[in-house]
Amino acid sequence: MSASTKSPSAPGIPADQAPDLAAAREEIDRIDDEIHDLLMRRAEVVGQVAAAKGPALLAASPIRIEREAQMLRRLAARHEGSLPFMAVADLWHELIAAMTAIQAPFAAAIAGGEGAIRRFDLARQQFGSSIPVVVAEDARNAVRRVADGSAGVAVLPPPENGGKGARKGEAPWWTLLSPAEDAPRIVAALPFVLEAESDAPVRRRYLAGDGPRAVAVAKAPHNASGDDVTLVVATSQGFVSPDTCADIFDKAGLSAWRLAYADDPHAGPETDKGAGAPQLHLIAIDGHIEGRDERLTLMGKQHGGPFGNVYPVGGYPVPIGL
Repeated sequence: MSASTKSPSAPGIPADQAPDLAAAREEIDRIDDEIHDLLMRRAEVVGQVAAAKGPALLAASPIRIEREAQMLRRLAARHEGSLPFMAVADLWHELIAAMTAIQAPFAAAIAGGEGAIRRFDLARQQFGSSIPVVVAEDARNAVRRVADGSAGVAVLPPPENGGKGARKGEAPWWTLLSPAEDAPRIVAALPFVLEAESDAPVRRRYLAGDGPRAVAVAKAPHNASGDDVTLVVATSQGFVSPDTCADIFDKAGLSAWRLAYADDPHAGPETDKGAGAPQLHLIAIDGHIEGRDERLTLMGKQHGGPFGNVYPVGGYPVPIGL
């Protein structure tokens, strides 16, 4: 048989296997068409949702981290086969970000400085490659961009302790968060899907505050995802130890840890009084807690202790550990 009459085959593939390879490629093309059709259909439905919401609802942040968490947890529970779930998660992050932008386009701001490249990568991973990303001078400026509406979300370093007697411009970024209804709040811990370490389960590390590589802040509601951490700020007149923080919340029936503390930058000259300075404490609570939860509003009155006001500043779904 001449070369011109041989059955075509790919390099390194025996000729008698070529028909099977061609059939497999045809099946892949068919599947790709089905996926593409479903993506276009999904975009149509998202457009219908946007139309149903109307201008008032669309003016609010379109970011719904808790809904995305529920989707990915459901997919992780049913996932099987050789395709790594991390690849599935990346595809879904990209898909959800693109669909979210159909409802209301938004930009992301990342905090500049040390770790900015990592935060850029995490912003792209969580919120997609199609959204604009700007680099703010620092974390505080990134939060302000969310507050003034020039960014829909900010990706920031994990909360840190403040220095003694810090002034407003030097205080940690989380001290900018307030209980106001339209204020920026913490909505996510990043990354959401990661490889678990056998000796340090993801859930335990994230509850203790030493798991996230970054956190996201947005003007989005803090809704339950099914497995959550709630974040509150508690005020005190003077130093409070981590153990005391945990004990007071435990008396209120809440399992909690202090993630960070800082002298209150809003308290004026009292911040120069060392251990007696008014302080802010960022507390993580295991579970979803509503802002008007009586256990928070009555904590100082019913359980004594050092706390004055206790107010919510967001929270996040506990990430998936593979």
